[in-house]
Amino acid sequence: MTTTAPASADAYHRPAARFTAGGLDVRASALGQCRRALWYTATEQPVTNPPEPESLTLLETGNALEPVVVRAMRRAGWTVAAADRDEPVSVTVEAAPGVTVTGHPDATGCPPPEGGAAAAVEQFLFGDEAQKVEAEELVIEVKTRGPEAFKCWQTLGAERSHPESVAQAACYSLGLFGECRDVVIATLDTGSRTWDYEVIPAGRAELAWRDASGRLEALVEHRALNGPDPTALPERDFNAADWQCKRCPYLNLCQPGGAGEAEDDTEPAEPVSDEQAREALRGYEQAQARIKSLEADKRGALKTLQHWLSRKGATKARLEGSSKTRTVGMVQSRRYSVDHKRLNALLEPEQRSEIVTDQVSEYLRVS
Repeated sequence: MTTTAPASADAYHRPAARFTAGGLDVRASALGQCRRALWYTATEQPVTNPPEPESLTLLETGNALEPVVVRAMRRAGWTVAAADRDEPVSVTVEAAPGVTVTGHPDATGCPPPEGGAAAAVEQFLFGDEAQKVEAEELVIEVKTRGPEAFKCWQTLGAERSHPESVAQAACYSLGLFGECRDVVIATLDTGSRTWDYEVIPAGRAELAWRDASGRLEALVEHRALNGPDPTALPERDFNAADWQCKRCPYLNLCQPGGAGEAEDDTEPAEPVSDEQAREALRGYEQAQARIKSLEADKRGALKTLQHWLSRKGATKARLEGSSKTRTVGMVQSRRYSVDHKRLNALLEPEQRSEIVTDQVSEYLRVS
């Protein structure tokens, strides 16, 4: 069962989950949240770890940039109908008996014709209306990501990097069209201000929706057994090392005193005083300044040598240096890249996970 209705702008600030007369209603944007966190919200438990002002600023910035992505898509030839921020359309979809998901689609639209924006303009100006074929309207879910998350999304695909966004778009497709069509995830890199998109085939979008629905159905069963008891907690979906736990507004309530964190069995290092740390930082800064100066000298010398080679009309020449005669020459290097968008469109997430793997390394950064 699906319904659509206008909603007021304050609907964007409703809770992530709430109990209703019919069961449980979950906010579509919260589909990826830990079920225990949703339970805390639905049972109206007090927040113990409110977001820092910086986090709220980032969130508000991301929301404010979403219309920028829509306008960029239009310039690229997309036909996009964006949501009215003051009168957003509310979509409610029954995920399972006793659980509904409610949300507000960002936009709907159609991809540009073959040839991109120029072809779209030409078709508009000179095309024969009778010969035009109406493209199927699709849900467009707009996201903003930091540089690291944006790269992860491009490389791994949304179904692996941010599966909740695919389930969210699938929910909107069911609510607006009564069926799960292909969905579009359009994402802006907040660092470089570049954007890209990914089309998720209908079958895979529906699978993401089913997975999310199955998770929520377990909460309904939990309530049927325990009632809306805030002390009868469902299992956690994440552990303390995951970012979802670290950013959870109920972290101290769920894991008081840091419970559940992995113990560190490594030998304790020798104690370092604040003065020793400051001295190390000053040494680091001095070394960085020397490196930058040397790199500038190196770039200047290489540029001079390149001009010298160019004037000689050669790509390689011998030149006497301070200690020996060296060869100065232009070298070509070849690199191969993978079109991850095409790869993600061709392969199922399970197949991609065997081909595109991620590795985590740790290092110290001073900024």
